[in-house]
Amino acid sequence: MIFVLSMLLLFVLFLLFVFYLVNFLISIKDNSKNKISAFESGFVSVGKIQNSFSIHFFIMMLMFVIFDLEIVMFLGVLVSDMSSFVSFLLLFVFILSGFYMEWWYGKLVWLV
Repeated sequence: MIFVLSMLLLFVLFLLFVFYLVNFLISIKDNSKNKISAFESGFVSVGKIQNSFSIHFFIMMLMFVIFDLEIVMFLGVLVSDMSSFVSFLLLFVFILSGFYMEWWYGKLVWLV
């Protein structure tokens, strides 16, 4: 039994190596300027790349991550008890207050 499993493992590793090697050999190597340049999420980079990043893009991404994690919390509330529901409500109040604060300071306006 162990011999069969070890032979199967060796065969899988050999197949993995062969597929990797074939993929490397038949892939197209394109070193044009567009291929090796940094992509700035739709922003045209002028000057240094550090100066062309928009903070509004970062804020929108951060809000997406926070609300995405909040949806995961919704799924946890569906199968849990009352104490976790109260902690979820506290988290929800904190997130909504942060969202209101960003709206109040005008950080949700998308200006390019």
